[in-house]
Amino acid sequence: MTYRIELDGCINCSWCRRTCPTETISFFLTRHRTHVIEPSGCIDCGICVNVCPVNVITYDPTYEHNPTELEAAKEHARQWARRQRQVKLQRRARAEAAVKKVAAGRSAVAVPA
Repeated sequence: MTYRIELDGCINCSWCRRTCPTETISFFLTRHRTHVIEPSGCIDCGICVNVCPVNVITYDPTYEHNPTELEAAKEHARQWARRQRQVKLQRRARAEAAVKKVAAGRSAVAVPA
């Protein structure tokens, strides 16, 4: 089971590609300016469906996964989630350091009475 993108309605916004945890949504695989889901990498999470602004991503019940491919895709999604968490923690740490630096700069400046 997988999802597919209807080529005629795709507006090329890239939201589906940016949110896919298995990174199996590609751009320009067809001669159209659209995105395409590689079925062997789809884990049936439905994230792409939820972010599509024009509702052109539909469920395709005809595709049946090879169990080995499905497990590999799920592991890829878990690694993607770990990387996303790391990026989030790094951004938070940089933001906190910047706030502390600004606060330290303000306290070091003498305010005339």
